[in-house]
Amino acid sequence: MKPAERLLRRALPPNQLLKENERVVIGVSGGADSLCLLLTLVNYNRRQQLNWQLLPVHIHPGFPEWKTERIEKICTRLGLSCIIKQIDVPQKLRQTHSESCFFCARERRKALFQTAAKLGCTKVALGHHLEDVNETFLLNLLFTASASTIIPVQPLFNGALTIIRPLYYFTEEMIRSRLKSAGIRPVRNQCPYQQKSHRLLVRRFLNRLSRQDHRIKTNLFWGIHNLKFQYLPSKSLVTSKRGADQNQHP
Repeated sequence: MKPAERLLRRALPPNQLLKENERVVIGVSGGADSLCLLLTLVNYNRRQQLNWQLLPVHIHPGFPEWKTERIEKICTRLGLSCIIKQIDVPQKLRQTHSESCFFCARERRKALFQTAAKLGCTKVALGHHLEDVNETFLLNLLFTASASTIIPVQPLFNGALTIIRPLYYFTEEMIRSRLKSAGIRPVRNQCPYQQKSHRLLVRRFLNRLSRQDHRIKTNLFWGIHNLKFQYLPSKSLVTSKRGADQNQHP
C-alpha cells in the first residue's frame, strides 16, 4: 500500500469520515491542499468503488483578478463539475472597516457551509493537514490562551453539519509531491490580507525551526497527541488562579 493511501486509511475508517454512498461537499480553494484532497478522494473512491458523490465547491470572494477557470478545468479533468459560489468580501470589509485575513476566511467558510446546506449535504471535506494541526495549536495557545487544535472529524451546529479532514496525517511535502506526480499545478489565489495574519507568523516561525531540525513538525504533531496530563496543571488549579487574579484587581 502506498504511503498516501495508508495515511488516508488511517484517517477515514477509524474516524468514520465517509461511509459508502455518502454525499460530501469538498471545499476547493485552488491551493495545493484542497486540490490534493480532491485528487485523493476521487482516486480512492474509484479504486474502492465506494460510490461517494463528491461535490467540489469553490467560493469566489469577489477580489479582483480572482482565477476560477483553472479550478473548473481541474475538476472537469477529474470527472467532476465544480460549483462556483460568488460572495462580496470587499464590500463587507468596507462596511465593517476591517482589514483581516481572518474575516475573509470566515466569510468564505460561512458561504461554503450555506452552499452545502442548499445541496442537502451534511458533510464538508477540507484540505487541512499535519502542519495545519500544528499551526492551529500554537495559534490558540499563543493568542487565545487555550490548548486546542483541529481534529479529523468535527460536528458543528448540534450535528447539523460535520467537517471532515481526510488529509489529517499528510504533510505539505507529500501533498506537493502527489500533485506534481499527477501533473496538477495549484492555482494562486491569495487573500490580499494574508500577509497580516497571525497564522503566517506562526508558519514562518515553525519553518525556521524546521530548517534547523527536520523533526520539529512531526514531533510537535505527535506531541499534541501525546499529552502527559499528570505534568499539566489541573483545571481546578487554573480556575483558582484566575479567581485570585480577579480578586486582586477589582
